[in-house]
Amino acid sequence: MWGANFISMQWAAIVGLMAWGILIVIPSLGVRRIQALLYGQQFRQAYYWSLVLRFFHPFDTWWEQPKIIQALRLGQQGEFAKAKAILDHYGERPGFVAQQAIAMYYAMRFDWSGLLGWLGTKSTPSRDPLLRMYYCRALGETGHLHELLLAMQPSKKILLKVGDRRTFHLVQLFASAFCGEVKLTEALLSGCLAFYPDDIKKFWVAIAWYCAGEKRVGEKQLKTLLDQPDQDFTAAIQARIQSPPQPAQPILKSESYPLIAQLSRDIRQENIERSYQSLIERRAFFQQGLSVNTVLVVLNCVVFLVGIVMNFKIGRDALLDLGGFTPNAVWAGEWWRLFTATFIHVNWGHLLTNIFTLYLLGGFVEKHLGKWRYLFIYLVSGVGAMVILLGLVTITQGIDFNVFPRWFQFLTDEIRYSYRLWVGASGSIMGMIGAIAAVLFRGWQRDESKLALRQFRLVLLIIVIQFSVDLSSTNVSFYSHFLGLILGASLTLLLTHKIPQTAPKLSR
Repeated sequence: MWGANFISMQWAAIVGLMAWGILIVIPSLGVRRIQALLYGQQFRQAYYWSLVLRFFHPFDTWWEQPKIIQALRLGQQGEFAKAKAILDHYGERPGFVAQQAIAMYYAMRFDWSGLLGWLGTKSTPSRDPLLRMYYCRALGETGHLHELLLAMQPSKKILLKVGDRRTFHLVQLFASAFCGEVKLTEALLSGCLAFYPDDIKKFWVAIAWYCAGEKRVGEKQLKTLLDQPDQDFTAAIQARIQSPPQPAQPILKSESYPLIAQLSRDIRQENIERSYQSLIERRAFFQQGLSVNTVLVVLNCVVFLVGIVMNFKIGRDALLDLGGFTPNAVWAGEWWRLFTATFIHVNWGHLLTNIFTLYLLGGFVEKHLGKWRYLFIYLVSGVGAMVILLGLVTITQGIDFNVFPRWFQFLTDEIRYSYRLWVGASGSIMGMIGAIAAVLFRGWQRDESKLALRQFRLVLLIIVIQFSVDLSSTNVSFYSHFLGLILGASLTLLLTHKIPQTAPKLSR
């Protein structure tokens, strides 16, 4: 009976997991995908995704989504009458996709006044990120600049709360461009919105010039973009040349300028936050170009392959015997081992663990410190850890550790034996992690970056977990990890320290 109940419980768990996956996980991922495609105006792909996704909720409004997205496809092709006929059907009871589609329809027709009027009847712009973005753009397009600036702080609160930084940066772009702030627009497009194609960047800089009162500059820049294969983009440029935006200065109120100053501070802070947003290298290896980090990854792999060849040519563990760090060998005059040991790995697992960490995290350090300072920290952390280890082993020779407590014997076990072998890039990599912690600490203290503080806490947690593993394993060198970490963090703090400038003395 118990066995039957146990099997029933297993089947119940399996069915529950399947139901959770089918009814929650897959639809959630699908909705995110459709949203991304709608943002990119890739309506054809969004249409096919919605055809599949609607079967997971056949009794929900999702069954209508393909028709709504089809209306956007028609609008994109210029068949506005057919698109409007479909969307009018959902005007009285629109779901979130239908509302987004209606907003996009107005935008396709450049009917910003109509969009603003329609959005004014909805409460959803305050909740839906895409509608919020269209609402702010419509304010800018129709010359409601003070209202746009007033909408910035509520938009920041709403969009960052749901983690939609990209849409918030777009709203900042609209405010900067339509208020004629050319430098702010350029700062955004070279920072948080740097991923946009050059043509899009030039388009928005041209809008900023128009709104700054420099019509000739804006028009000249737009005309350079007319030769485009994208017909929709060309149509948008032509519409803009025929109906340029108004200069901002006559429209702005005196109360608007403190809001623009706040916008400038926010953009500066967002560009700072962007530099701490991701610790992990997201580009493929072949896309990184010739960086110091790439060279270090390749060098570690080449040394390992040389070791394999030497195993066949000379004998097993030949590279370890020739280049591994052993205090006895260094005392005998083989000082090169302090350097070569940091590039030698015992096996594939050892190598892959180290170079994978190096590949993922090294780019962050190189980006913040530069090529040569990163290389300096990497080498000094690894070699320096070996040198200090040599000193510790030298000090412990001849000491009777039996007189010390067992916990002290446990902590010093690694540095008591002069014949022990140390190899691997772990000291250098822990130095790199120490450098990351130092960079994030500086970002928190100097730039007042909340994101840097959050990442700093995450790195500290990783370090604690790493040392817990080190102390529980006899095959991992706690000392090389700890010393590499301290060296990397200390060197980075020294290299990034800014000497305070004292005010010059005035002569009487």
